[in-house]
Amino acid sequence: MSALLTTLTLAALAAAPSSAPGATPVTADSVTWTLRNLQPTGQAVITPGAALTRPTLRLTGSGAALTVSGSTGCSPLTGQGAVKGQALVLRGVQGGSSDRCTDAALSLHEDYLRFLRTTTRLDVSGNTLTLTGGAGRLTFTRTGGAMTGTPTDSLDGTWQMRVTPGPAGPERGQALLRFTFSGAKVTVAGLAGCNTVTGSGTVVGQQVVFGGVASTRRFCPGTAGVAENRILGLLRAPMTIERQGAALVLRGQSGQLTLTRALVPATPGSVLPDPAATYTLTRLNGQPAPQTLRPVTLTFRDGRLGGSDGCNSVGGAYTVQAGRVELDGGLMGTKMACADQPDLGFQSFFEQRPTLSVQGTTLILKTAEDTWEFQAR
Repeated sequence: MSALLTTLTLAALAAAPSSAPGATPVTADSVTWTLRNLQPTGQAVITPGAALTRPTLRLTGSGAALTVSGSTGCSPLTGQGAVKGQALVLRGVQGGSSDRCTDAALSLHEDYLRFLRTTTRLDVSGNTLTLTGGAGRLTFTRTGGAMTGTPTDSLDGTWQMRVTPGPAGPERGQALLRFTFSGAKVTVAGLAGCNTVTGSGTVVGQQVVFGGVASTRRFCPGTAGVAENRILGLLRAPMTIERQGAALVLRGQSGQLTLTRALVPATPGSVLPDPAATYTLTRLNGQPAPQTLRPVTLTFRDGRLGGSDGCNSVGGAYTVQAGRVELDGGLMGTKMACADQPDLGFQSFFEQRPTLSVQGTTLILKTAEDTWEFQAR
């Protein structure tokens, strides 16, 4: 939309009458709307294919101070606008980077932005929002309500997935995921069923959008595999953030993830490892650490213990309780076979809840029988 056209449209909004008495009130503010279909002017209705992530829209504010957020289906959506009655104009609408959009998603991404940029009217009827303008008509369905408070004001810290109800029933399985929020940044790590996942994303308006979620490739059969695929599908699409009491709900098109605050990974007075450090095993029971295919390492970040057992990569959620390392759900790892390598009993060592102490750059883990010493690198 040109600057001149934007100015003229905003002037028209200032002079536009409010909705007629008895008209359905416009209540789009603080609601998440998911695109149902679009209809180019003079053409048939187009419904996005089932394989595509549907774009979303959120209009926050009122009058000339309208904020636009949501997603194009494959990138965050931002913009501003003005509304009076049912007259609406959106300006500065941007779809962010489209580097991660597939060809099919990119086509929907471009059409969606084009329709939004020419919008002149907004209509709300129950759970349906309709936007019309020069390019045609967009029809949305309400998929989420307002969240209590501003996400970046209240979400900082680590949240753990405990229950994941969806349209097909509970999806918990073996999943244990931790989401860590820091301002507008968010990371996810943990077990999605049979595979470990990691990802980073951004809080955009009332949504969380992950730029990419990586997963190991272990075969996950049966119902566990179905549940894992559903969880991965949720993580790889925009999700609306909602608060329900003490819980945090991330709601997507095919279900939702329900999170609760994770335990603080230490009791009062406990000394924790440096989260920025990688600790390498240097001594085992007072002797130099044995030679292994890879160094034996540990990291302690965002409530997760990770590293290498000398052969395979390992990881799991942990807390420190009464000075002991407590694993929540055990350790998961890759399954590479390493011939002619000593078995250090890495898994069984941590199952014995070793005590933890930090002395400068030295990390010491002890059980009744073994003492492992690590140095920060």
